[in-house]
Order: sequence, then structure tokens, then C-alpha cells
Amino acid sequence: MFYTKTLTLVTAAAAKNNGIGINNCLPWRLPKELLYFHKVTKSLALPAKSSADSDEKLISPSAVPVMNACIMGRHTWEGIPKKYRPLGGRYNIVITSNAHLLDAEAPPFSVTQPSITAALKHIEEVNSCSAPSSEQRIHIGRVFIVGGGRIYEEAMNMESCNIQLLLTRVQFPDADKCDAFFPPIDTSKFALQPHRRLEEVVTFKVPSGMQTEAGLEYEFLLYEKRAKALTNS
Repeated sequence: MFYTKTLTLVTAAAAKNNGIGINNCLPWRLPKELLYFHKVTKSLALPAKSSADSDEKLISPSAVPVMNACIMGRHTWEGIPKKYRPLGGRYNIVITSNAHLLDAEAPPFSVTQPSITAALKHIEEVNSCSAPSSEQRIHIGRVFIVGGGRIYEEAMNMESCNIQLLLTRVQFPDADKCDAFFPPIDTSKFALQPHRRLEEVVTFKVPSGMQTEAGLEYEFLLYEKRAKALTNS
């Protein structure tokens, strides 16, 4: 089993309508917020556990290199400028029905899988050293979902994992121009956490309250949902 039963969704979305994209590009240019994304998804420190994590089993990677996984849809992959893909220092998994999508580029530490479930199975294989490629002799640590809307929705509805949502809520006046959206957050299932819990999850200090950059205001938030199996135990 991969070392955590937690999936962590990371996104920045317009406060008005959960908009996350315009023409397959980010609706805004917020370098500090983007740095937060990279720091979160590359950090190899183990997050502090909440009571919801009490039965998770961690594996010791010993001398094997550790890398976090970023799971994304095809449109998200193609929306990353070529010079920045794959996402460096992370294991990229692209959800697509086209198994040959990456053949031309042959990027390192990048694979395609047909679904999130298949991606998690692949992670188990990598961590058990049963993956076919010698290049994949690594351990995958934390598992992040980084887009797009359909992939986020599928992950949010998974019952077998704890779900963390690292949401940057952006006060974006042109939100009506967005054509890609993060799913609605069901607050009967997802609980907004205090800022100290967010810092426990990301393992580093994060500025609290409203931040201002490039004329826009935004705030770093964390929502959490426990796996159904754990909730009923």
C-alpha cells in the first residue's frame, strides 16, 4: 500500500464561482501563490497527523529516493508550458485514455493512467518495486491532485481515502470569464480547518488571512474530509 491513505487536492479558484481557468490557462499571474503550489507539492516532510490519520501506515523508504506524485488530467498537462513539464522533482501521472500521449516527449518520471484508481494502483506497484520500468525505482510519498475540474470531482467523491483540499480562494473581478471550474464544496462533508492545521498539513509556515499580490487578494485555506470507511469505524 502506498504510504498514505490521503489524497491532497491543490487549487486556486475564484471566490465568486470557483473558476480555475480561462482557455486552458490560469486566470491570473500570482508568482507567490504559484511558489506555494510548488513548495506544497515538492515537500517531502511528513505532515503532522490529525486524529483522522491515526490508522495510516507509513513506509520507510530507506535509501530509495522519494518523490511526491502529482495526478492531473490531459488538459492540465497540456496547459503546462512545455519548458515546465513534467513538473520537476515530482512524479507526474496524467489521467487519459490515450496511453501513448507521452510517447513523443518521453518525459522522465511521467506516466499515463486511465483513471485515478488506476493511478493509485500504479503508485502501489512503484512503492512495492513491482513497476516494470527500472527508472521507477523510487518511493512515491504524498499524492496530490492538481487538476482539472473533472479529476478534482472524481477525487473528491472517492470514499476510500481521506481528502484534503488546499484551496487558494482568489478575489478575482473577472471571474465570469472563467471557462473551467473547481467543483462545489459540500460543507456537510468537507470541514474548513483552522490555519494551524493547514500549516501542519503543508509542513511549513504559511501567511494567514488575506494576501495581496498583483492587485488581487487571496487567502490560503484547508478543507478536510475523512474516508467513509474510517468515519464509520
